[in-house]
Order: sequence, then C-alpha cells, then structure tokens
Amino acid sequence: MRRVVVLGGTGFFGAAAVERLRADGLEPMVAARHGIAELRLDVSSRASIKAALRPFDVVVDAVGPYQSRSTALIEAAIEIGFDVIDLSDSLEYAEKVEGLRLRIEAAGIRVLTSCSSVSAISAAAVRLSGFTNPVRLAVFLSPATRFTANPGTSRSLLNSLGAPIRVFRGGRLVRVLGWREARAFRMPLPLGRTRGFLCESADGFLLPRVWPSLRRVDFYVHSGAPLLDGTLSLASRSGAVRRLMAWTLPAGQALARLFGSRTGCLAFEVEDAEGSLWTLALVSSKRGYFTAVAPAVLAARAIAQGRFDPQGFVPPDRQVDPAALLEYLVRLGVDVVMTRHGDMRIS
Repeated sequence: MRRVVVLGGTGFFGAAAVERLRADGLEPMVAARHGIAELRLDVSSRASIKAALRPFDVVVDAVGPYQSRSTALIEAAIEIGFDVIDLSDSLEYAEKVEGLRLRIEAAGIRVLTSCSSVSAISAAAVRLSGFTNPVRLAVFLSPATRFTANPGTSRSLLNSLGAPIRVFRGGRLVRVLGWREARAFRMPLPLGRTRGFLCESADGFLLPRVWPSLRRVDFYVHSGAPLLDGTLSLASRSGAVRRLMAWTLPAGQALARLFGSRTGCLAFEVEDAEGSLWTLALVSSKRGYFTAVAPAVLAARAIAQGRFDPQGFVPPDRQVDPAALLEYLVRLGVDVVMTRHGDMRIS
C-alpha cells in the first residue's frame, strides 16, 4: 500500500477527501501550510514540497484556488517521482499541466488533473450517454450552499463576474464575459425550474481533446442562495457592486450558510450529431459535496492499491470508471436521475 497524502487536507474539500479515504480503509496523511496537519507543505514552494513528499506517494491536491497556482507541484512530482490527483476546476491550470505532458510521461508518473466535478464526472457523463460522437455538453451546478460556502469557492466565483472567460463554442475556445449569459433548466425536484449563469471551466479545454466531435461545451452555475443570483448578475455589470461584494465576502458566506440551499445538484446534458439528448442529474440533500471529491478518492484508492492501469497525463475519461463512480455516489446518498429524452433540456 502506497502512502496517500492529501494537500490542503484541513480545508473544506480536502477534509472531505480525507474523510472518505479513511472511510474506505486508507490512512491518508494530512498536509497543509497552516493548522493541525501531519505534514507542513506549501504548494508554491519547491523546497517545501521536496522536504515533505517522497517517491511513489499518491498525492491528492485540494489546494485552491487553482486559477492562481503555478505548476510547482507537478514539476516536483516529475523530479521526485510521485503521482498527483487534483480537484482543479481551472481551465488555465489544466492548460499549464497539459503543457507538461511529455515530461510527465517521460518521468513515468501519473497526473490526473481536474479529477472532480470538473472534468472527471463530465467525462463519465459523456461515456454513460453512449454517444460516440457527442457534439454538445451542457453542465449545470447548483451547490448546497448551506454546506459548501467557503472562501475558496467564493473567490473563484467572484473572479468570473463580468470578467473575460473562455468557453468552447463552434469547435474552439472563445472569450465572453462571465455570468452575463443565463439559461433555464428543468431540474429534478426539489429544485425544479431554475437558471444557471455561464462560467469558465476546464471542461472546455480537456473534453474536446477526448471527443474531437464536440462543438460546444458550456458550464452554468446557480448560486444556491436566495436573491444572490440577481446580485451576482448585477455585479457582473458593475465594478462598484463587485468591489462591495468582495469587501463583504465573509458576511455573504455566513448568510449563505444560514439561508442557502440544502440540496445540491450537478447535471449534464449531452447531445449527439442526430440531435438525440441524454441527461444525468446527481442530487443530494445530505452530503452532496462528497460528489466533488469522489473521483479523486476512487482514483487515489485504486493507485495506492495497485489497481490503476493508465500512466502519464491521464485524460478525464480514463480517471474513473463511470459505473463504479455512480455506484459509489449512490452509497453516499446521492440520487442519480438519467433520461434519454432530455427532461432537463436547456430552454
């Protein structure tokens, strides 16, 4: 059994990964820059990484926000010889990591980037659709804000408001303004009909490399808190409102934890060249935030136990088995809703 180390293991999603790994019979080590941790590690410091990590470690990287991260950890992995699984949602970070593909493969290590809701579960959804030539993917996220509101996710959201983001349209990445475009979705109850706002994700970079037939990949987010979507939409058009929201961020998080949604939903709509639609919704009113760490937990467990075959830069469609992922989520209390007729179709 190889050593499993969770970076950022004292943070929200890092702690969730630690909890699930322990529940699955592993003994992960917690690494963090501050607080109570077994290893002291700063992901921006090569010296710190080299002092804490060893060859053949299985490293789960939960240190966000990835938008501002360097590739110091990946470069150290190449040099030292450990595997990395990260929970990144960042398109820019995915580009940086993919740029090291040849060095990763030459080093004989594994790197699984965006092994989370973005992009491992997105890839699993496309595979489950059975479409060999998908042309469009729409992803909708409505977090259980009462549980998930934290500084990292909040800063990531604020960074996209009214700012240039890149989305995959017409077979290429194009720039649009974040949170300016909204679409309506019909979700399973208790969410029902709701709206999501366009944000950037690594899906637009990673998935077309797996499925060249894709012409459009969209990622929409609903805040999961009463009245917050309207405020965010206004902030996307007003620098003054954005600055005010940044200044009042701690208060906003506290309100979201008091009045935000208890139910989280992650949904996918896949369309093929003939116009056929397939949808998947993952809904939970308990601990749906485990959905975000489930792919990384399954991958880390398989690597540590010597049951993971892919090597090098592992694309999102090979990071986790779709059937095993759904079975794992169901055991965690996540409701899985699939349909071939597009009941969650964008209107």
